[in-house]
Amino acid sequence: MAMNLRTVDQEGSACLRLRVFCLKAGRLSKIRRPHQSGRGVRVDNLGQTMKKIVGIGIAAGVLVAPMHLWAQGVANCPNPIPLALTVPLTSGIALLGVQARNGVEDAIDQINAAGGIGGKKLKLSVEDATASATTALNSLNRLMGGDPVVVFSSMISPHIFTQAEVVKRDGVPFMFTGTNAQLAHLGIPWFFRMHVHDGQLADLVPRYVVETMKMKKPAIIAVSDDYGLGASKEMQKTFESLGVKLVALESYGASDKDMSAQLTNIKKAGADVILVWGRPGDVTLVLKQRKQLGIDIPVVGNSSVVSTPALNNLTAEEADGALAIGGMIPQVSQDPVAQDFVKRVTDKYRVPPDNFAVAYRDATYMVKAAIEKVGCDRKAVRDELAKTKDFKGLLITYKADSYGDLAHTLGVYRNKGKSPQLVETIKERGF
Repeated sequence: MAMNLRTVDQEGSACLRLRVFCLKAGRLSKIRRPHQSGRGVRVDNLGQTMKKIVGIGIAAGVLVAPMHLWAQGVANCPNPIPLALTVPLTSGIALLGVQARNGVEDAIDQINAAGGIGGKKLKLSVEDATASATTALNSLNRLMGGDPVVVFSSMISPHIFTQAEVVKRDGVPFMFTGTNAQLAHLGIPWFFRMHVHDGQLADLVPRYVVETMKMKKPAIIAVSDDYGLGASKEMQKTFESLGVKLVALESYGASDKDMSAQLTNIKKAGADVILVWGRPGDVTLVLKQRKQLGIDIPVVGNSSVVSTPALNNLTAEEADGALAIGGMIPQVSQDPVAQDFVKRVTDKYRVPPDNFAVAYRDATYMVKAAIEKVGCDRKAVRDELAKTKDFKGLLITYKADSYGDLAHTLGVYRNKGKSPQLVETIKERGF
């Protein structure tokens, strides 16, 4: 609950002219400092007066909080408050990083336009991580020279693995969207992931295919990198636990242009559903070639299936009917705040926001809430983020688990022509 600050200056008030705060009837009252001379409480009697005030407060059911609790807040922050972002902004995966940057920048613009945090503006320093883990490491080292309160990092898991030692060394709250489930098990208390990950998808996607769609003969086609093969391996395990065996398991190189052989194998195997796992560019090719080969087997994929880059390069017939399960996308929301976000970001950057833009936007507001409460001490911010519970983001509510994972809600989307439609939301088991 938000608390309202007001100055109390009434004769007879128990907290009159003391640098303390009184919490009463849901209001936090800021009290003026005692004068050193003239009318008011004498400084040399301050300790005794404080004791009386505390006694009065306890008797009256009033909470008295000392000044140092307020001083721990925004007053200890530099101006401007430094934040940092390192994501791929060039290379073949630049569109992913651009979404992250757009989400953070839009949130900062909105926060600063509303007065910042305690009157102090946020300032973002940005480094291009490219597609290289080495470059990602170097970019983080450069950013740490600016002493950021929080670092926002990549959706590319090898980047995060490479940057982990710097995070531990420098002790900085580190927010990222890399999807490798093992990132949460590195034992780094500074890590916070604000997007759904492969472990959740590997459990929930096969369950949705078997239990909701009632499919019995699944096939998987995935990009042959850490992302695709890791997800493929874990999904196989879940299918096996459900008593369902894959009829085909196919992969392709990240730069491959022809997946027709793999798709033909899947058709010959008698699959009743195809799970497609890859980046927007290669998923686009899979969906195009599926249609060209006359394969009408239902498709379930990751968020790439409903991503703007994929849909921009597919016809309505090629995209129609394909399902995606993953992070939440804002375009389908009827909420006015979400609609304003979509319009504002699209107008400014000429790129409609996706699930990553939403995640980084929400993470920025989480950081804002933490700084408002505890100031800019990194450990205090980290501890506050670790307490996150029922934080309302643009589309979902976030809760920190013991591993620092914050997102536990996934969207199920179906393309209607080239327009994604929200079918339902599903939650990680146990949430």
